[in-house]
Amino acid sequence: MNKLLTTITILSLFLALEFSAGVSGEESSTTSVDQLEWLTGQREGSHDGGTLEQTWLPPRSGTITALVRSTKESDTRFVEIIHVKEINGSLELNLQIFNNSLEPENISATYSRIHKFELTEVGDRYLAFKGVSDGAHRSLSYQRSEGDLFSIHIETNVGERIEIKLAPIM
Repeated sequence: MNKLLTTITILSLFLALEFSAGVSGEESSTTSVDQLEWLTGQREGSHDGGTLEQTWLPPRSGTITALVRSTKESDTRFVEIIHVKEINGSLELNLQIFNNSLEPENISATYSRIHKFELTEVGDRYLAFKGVSDGAHRSLSYQRSEGDLFSIHIETNVGERIEIKLAPIM
């Protein structure tokens, strides 16, 4: 009887500790778009011989959205919409590229028009995703430094690594 009572007491203490750790949020794995307020803003920089502009709207209603434009001289090469939403306690990024006539860019019949990415890492002013749809980049990450320099790191679906630096538009 003493063994049984001791076992029940130890088990009860263990369960109480597990429950209190879960309640305190120390082990919470929920990621919210509200943590991405640091993305908000308008930036531009050089890319591929032209200019890349990116405008992030503030988080609202479980999403954060960006509009991207790539230009070179008098040519708009593409427009892109990025949409990050909360899914099952994590984040999913979807993007779609459009040509200058705002028709969805169709790179190949085997690739998905909407490129889907799953969250792999989130930190202080850092966010990384891996591509999960056909034709999506292998990885895509965003980082904002203390000096407000904004970096985008891409590993394309063929393994090319690209870094783009953007500065705030004043």
